[in-house]
Amino acid sequence: MATTINCVRSCSWAKVLLVLLWCAQLVSAGEPNAACKTMPSMGKDDNDEKCCEMPEIFPNETLHQCMEDFERSSVSQLQKSCQFSACVLKKHNLVKSDGKLDTDQIKSYIKDQIKTSDEWKGLIEKAVLEDCLPMIEKDSTIVKQMKSSLGDCEPTSALAIACAVAKLFGNCPSKDWTGSPVCDEWRTFLTKCSGSMDDLNAIYMLIESQKLT
Repeated sequence: MATTINCVRSCSWAKVLLVLLWCAQLVSAGEPNAACKTMPSMGKDDNDEKCCEMPEIFPNETLHQCMEDFERSSVSQLQKSCQFSACVLKKHNLVKSDGKLDTDQIKSYIKDQIKTSDEWKGLIEKAVLEDCLPMIEKDSTIVKQMKSSLGDCEPTSALAIACAVAKLFGNCPSKDWTGSPVCDEWRTFLTKCSGSMDDLNAIYMLIESQKLT
């Protein structure tokens, strides 16, 4: 899977990544990194190519259950995606009663529940707790604006997960990375373009223009 979009799809993360991009597009009004205005090539018939062998962060059973819960709902796709991501985190007790993420529980979950190497655990913790959550908190005004389009769904869960997926793709350890030219292009792109809501908005607009969603 040479693109991050395809990578996320095969890992059952498509809805979460896309809600991040949709939300960013709905409210972002700043200027993105110039490097985020041009998307890497897609390659040719590369759907089976794996760029990065990521560990299973949440059991497929959880993902499938949450997808089934909201797939047939009559609410907007944006709300479905937000509800899906919140469902996944709530099933593992990673969300507080006020809808905010429980950082202590997240640390424990990464340490005790994710079956992977210490290197990957460190990368996951850094992506979620050091990179993504601070970015979201920095744009707290934007998050509040999102809520008007999401009903009673707290967007932080979707934003944090999707941001983390992009960060993990960009920082995939060399032993788990294929190193193909197309994968390398996407790795560089996601590394540069997952640091702000404005950058993510630029990715959304590129995807829309090429009808990749």
